[in-house]
Order: sequence, then C-alpha cells, then structure tokens
Amino acid sequence: MATHTIESRRDRVTLAEDAGLGRLSAISVLAGMLAGYCAFAILLGGAAAIAAAAGHDPGSFTAHTWHSAGLAVGVGVAVLVFVSYLFGGYVAGRMARRAGAAHGVTVFVSSLVVAAGAGALVRFQADTSTLTAALRDLGLPTAWAEWRTAATVAGIGAVAAMLVGAMVGATLGERWHGKLVRRAADPEIGPAADARAAAAVREEEAVRLHRAALTRADRSSEVTTTHEPVLRGADREDQGTRA
Repeated sequence: MATHTIESRRDRVTLAEDAGLGRLSAISVLAGMLAGYCAFAILLGGAAAIAAAAGHDPGSFTAHTWHSAGLAVGVGVAVLVFVSYLFGGYVAGRMARRAGAAHGVTVFVSSLVVAAGAGALVRFQADTSTLTAALRDLGLPTAWAEWRTAATVAGIGAVAAMLVGAMVGATLGERWHGKLVRRAADPEIGPAADARAAAAVREEEAVRLHRAALTRADRSSEVTTTHEPVLRGADREDQGTRA
C-alpha cells in the first residue's frame, strides 16, 4: 500500500525555527516586491503596445488616472496587477519556504510603502520631472491628489487585486516545497519508478522469449513423435534384408 508524506505549514515554520530563522524572510519579501514591480511594468508596457496597435490611446493604461478610468481599463489594470503580484508573491513564498500568506501580505504592504516613499521623495527634489513621469507610467501616485483619487472603484479594485494576488501567489510558492516532498516520497515518481518500469519491460521481454522457446520445443516434439514410427519401421526392414 502506497504511503504519502505530507509536510504541513507548521512543519515548515518549525523547521525554520530549528534553523534559527524567523517567521518572515526579508530577502524573500524584497525579491517578491521587485518581481511584482518588474512584472507589472512589463505587462503594462505590453498592454499599452496592444492598445496602440488596436488604435486606442496607450495612455489609458500608463497614465493611471483612476478617477476617470473606464470600467474596461479599470478591470484590465486590476487583472495586470493581480497577475504581477501573483508572480511576486510566488517568488517570495517559494524563496521563504514558510508562512506563505504572511509573506504575501508583507509583499503587498512593502510595495505600497515603497510606492508612497518614492512618490514623496520625488516631490521634494528640485528637478524630478523625468522621474515623476516614469513613476506615473508605472502606475505609482506621486502626489497627494493622485493618492486621493486612487480611492475610487478602479483604484480600490487594483489594490485589492494586488493583495489577493500576493497572498495567493505566496501560498502557492510555499506549497511547492510540500509538493516536492510528496513527489520525492511517491514510489510512482522518480528514478525508482523508472527503474521499476525498465525492470517490468525486461521481465515482459523474458516472458516473451520463454514462450517462444516453449513453442519451438512443442513443435520439435510434434515432429519427433510423427516420424519416429516410420524410422523404426525402416530400421526393421533393413534388419530383415540383412538376415
């Protein structure tokens, strides 16, 4: 009977504690946050290119005027945010190997804090028009008025998509390690399974060869039984002639 080894969430947290590590991994959160930002920038650029090719204004995707965004644009941006932070959360959860949901929430909060910090920083600089435009193109509000207008249906939807995507992605990333343990312990997967399959093929080949040998032996026996009286009769005639 096959047995299944299951590594629970608590097992992974306990393992980290035994290794002297905390519940959260800062480097995993940083990697997840950067992965989310980069994925969003790439997806946003792709969406803008598709919009331009279709004859629409690509600025509807890059300017992020939340107060005037239409339903289709708002839903599209929310989907891009969800996919981006699904990937970012996955990176964090898989790197941390523990507390997936907690890492997803931390990636979400850290992303908002960094966005707010970047927006506040550029407002206090003398000549930051280029940087401000770049941040706005990435969907990061750079002024209080922009943060205030983000509290609309489209803005709230995007933020909610970011949170859900980060949590789901981080949980999936953490669970990958449990899946790895189960697959390693599964006798139907891996080198052991390949060796058994090869042995089964060799056994089938041996059985086939054995059956072929038996068939040839039966045919040989039939031939011997059929011709034996004839040979014996010829032998007696030869002895009578000699006598």
